[in-house]
Amino acid sequence: MSTITIPGGLVRYIRSGAQLQIAGASEELATTIDDAMMRGVAPLSERRRLLRAWALVDLLGWPDETSGPVELDLHQHGEGLRYALRGGADRLAHMVADQADNTQRAVCEDDLQALREFESAALRAVERDQQTAVTATMPGDVVELLRGALYADLERACEDVPSTEPKIRASWVGVLRRIEDARGGLDMIGWSSPSEQQPVTLAVDAAMIEALERDAEQWEWVSEQERIESAEGRARAAAHAATIERFLGSLAERPVPTTLLIPVPAFALVREGISDCVEDVSSAIDSTHDWRRCSRDLSELCDLLDLISWGSDDEPESDVDASGQAAALAKATEAMLPVLTRAVGDADGATEKATVEGQLELMRELHTSASRAAAAQAW
Repeated sequence: MSTITIPGGLVRYIRSGAQLQIAGASEELATTIDDAMMRGVAPLSERRRLLRAWALVDLLGWPDETSGPVELDLHQHGEGLRYALRGGADRLAHMVADQADNTQRAVCEDDLQALREFESAALRAVERDQQTAVTATMPGDVVELLRGALYADLERACEDVPSTEPKIRASWVGVLRRIEDARGGLDMIGWSSPSEQQPVTLAVDAAMIEALERDAEQWEWVSEQERIESAEGRARAAAHAATIERFLGSLAERPVPTTLLIPVPAFALVREGISDCVEDVSSAIDSTHDWRRCSRDLSELCDLLDLISWGSDDEPESDVDASGQAAALAKATEAMLPVLTRAVGDADGATEKATVEGQLELMRELHTSASRAAAAQAW
């Protein structure tokens, strides 16, 4: 059993974050129940989020009654902990920004730094406890639908091959990864349909899950097109969507996604974080003889800049796949968190504050994703 201990001083923030997730998941569930009943498909993601957060609060205690350290089982509570860390850090960042008393603000800033450090360690531990693929027996009809979905993904990826100047590495990384994901899936289930498709037991990865989810959405859309589809065609599409939903709902766990995307609005912020990291490496070169580590860090940061571009003039026009640079991205985004947290407190006016808060949330989400990906690669 893998466990992690939450320090006593952070328990209340994580409890608060989990309670926020319960409120949010409950609201989303309430708005989707009617639609789910009409479709005959349970809203699995909202229920899962609600139950995971609820179980974590049951462990921590609902009121602020637990002050000491709390040990939790990562297999049982890892997903709920991820939800709670996000909500707890968001609430604490707002407390820092809104705190007028300098002494109390300093205390909150210290707590936020401690929570960030625990979050980084916890995400690595959770990632080690999770799988990037789950073994499952896929029914024959689902295999056929997956094959079609993977072929569609492959065709779309080929259509997105970059044809404009300048030709840069970042333009190709995402396309090549999509092609490789589709190829890998088709290699496992077979490129051709047999006369009678039998069930297949295989390691279902995140790329397959995402392909099936996109396919289900497409079939659901077709099932609603009364003007262009016959009643028989709509019924067939609805049956395909329900078949996929049943299979996805039968999985005990979801595999961890392996693709790490940097959205276009984050490019400038990531570059700023890289600049801070380069300064840290330069200082380390002057104060340590571990030049091997320093040179490796510099090389990884340069690789990341190759992806997002070294300046704003030739930035990629779409999100960039940085799966191979997860460690460097985690460092760059981590460097920006205290910078943006201070900027929220120093913002003049509601508009500027809202803008900086949005940037902080963007860096938080990207840091979480990068830390998870880096932990999985290290493991």
